[in-house]
Amino acid sequence: MKKKSYKITFALKEGYSPKGKVYDLDDAVKVIRCWMEKRLKDNKPVLSGLLQEGQLFFPAPESSKETVTVSSTAVYCGELSSTAELKRKNKEIRSTLESLAGELKAALRQESVFIIYRDDNWCI
Repeated sequence: MKKKSYKITFALKEGYSPKGKVYDLDDAVKVIRCWMEKRLKDNKPVLSGLLQEGQLFFPAPESSKETVTVSSTAVYCGELSSTAELKRKNKEIRSTLESLAGELKAALRQESVFIIYRDDNWCI
């Protein structure tokens, strides 16, 4: 059986406005911990993962004085690789990913949160 990898990517800056609040990694840690604790208490599935901070580089809008925009970003990633984990249904995994992404989107006031699971990617 092949492993099933996943990734949730989100900005640490609120919205797209230059004046948006910038969160730090600890804010994302609190959201993920709270989400996981609640789901475990409710006997709902969770996905273990690693949270990393990085910088996203992309061309700046034409109206900007800069040519490149750099945005603080975080990535929550992991993989299902044990025999028991690989038996989990794809629908359940996608739903669990969307649940966590939705919590991050709301708490960190994001316009978009990006999910990759296996060979699929989508945005909520």
